[in-house]
Amino acid sequence: MKNILIGSVFIFFISLVFCDEDEKYIFKSKFFNEDNKNKEIKYKTYRELSFTIPSIGYIQYTSSFNEKMKYMGKRDGVHVIESTLTDLETNNYVANIEIMEPYWQAMNGAPCYLYIDRYGTVDHIEPVDKKEHEYLQEAFDAAFNGMFEKNYLYPFYCCDSTMLLGQKLGESWMGKTDSSMFYFTMDSPPSFAWSEDTYKLIKVKDKKSGKIATVINSSTLLLEVNIKMNIMGEERFIKGRAEGTINGKWKWDVGAGRIISVRIKSNLKGEFKMDDETFFTKLTRDEIHKFLK
Repeated sequence: MKNILIGSVFIFFISLVFCDEDEKYIFKSKFFNEDNKNKEIKYKTYRELSFTIPSIGYIQYTSSFNEKMKYMGKRDGVHVIESTLTDLETNNYVANIEIMEPYWQAMNGAPCYLYIDRYGTVDHIEPVDKKEHEYLQEAFDAAFNGMFEKNYLYPFYCCDSTMLLGQKLGESWMGKTDSSMFYFTMDSPPSFAWSEDTYKLIKVKDKKSGKIATVINSSTLLLEVNIKMNIMGEERFIKGRAEGTINGKWKWDVGAGRIISVRIKSNLKGEFKMDDETFFTKLTRDEIHKFLK
């Protein structure tokens, strides 16, 4: 009888393991729900970009801020978020000379509307108070369209309807970005990115708060680079093409349907031109997002 009982318990745990392996997880935000209308969530973001220009020296752009998001429901068939950036800080240097960004500080506490397209990315942005904050339009565009395109609805890429069927532990899936527009710095004109991405669900852990999934991604990246900088009171433009890799690690709250944290790092290199100077350099980019309770 004892052996039968032990065997039954063993079979139960084996079946439980296989059930867990067969379970599928859908990575779609649950924030965009009418039940969440006017509810708020908050994230902390940190960004750093660095590279070297031989004739000038080391260049660093660093920024951090809190983003408070309130779901406003749908307008004209698209989701709308009211987003407010606060606690904005910058630490930007060109050859040991600090660069000030007045428009960046002016955004502090100024809300804007993010119109989210059906793919989950930002279609367009509008200041909530157009009369008072219309002059910040370009600053909003640059702040919310950083180098790593953010997907508010499908954070791990929405390629087709199969994504909504869910992913099993250990499974990989592919994504692709074609000519995505972004801004290297607040003052820069648009740059463009092409990428091929691979995601993998590597871990699901049971916590007191519920199941937490870990997803990693790696990408190959091609960039058309446009950067404007102010060096010693003079505007300088850098143009060129770069290629390299991106690696990211994500923590996802399965029950709440939201990102807990993400860190994305890129290493790029390419040939660039500034005025009559052509040079080769490497660019590194680091971006971190954390959910604030």
